[in-house]
Amino acid sequence: MEEMTELNPMEKQRIYFFPNGEKIVLVEVTHFLARQSGSHRLKTNDGKLHIVPLGWIHIEIDVESFTV
Repeated sequence: MEEMTELNPMEKQRIYFFPNGEKIVLVEVTHFLARQSGSHRLKTNDGKLHIVPLGWIHIEIDVESFTV
């Protein structure tokens, strides 16, 4: 089973934008996993797990530092 990567520092906010104008906004993202299917699995500081489906066209990330 794939494991989520702990983000250090955590992301202040992550916004997914979809072609139909829909947005998914997540705050205080602590863990991340990109699945082979293209979906993203994330955990937020409140302990909730989120699955973002493939189809987004842009991601906006607010974080202190970022590495690829």
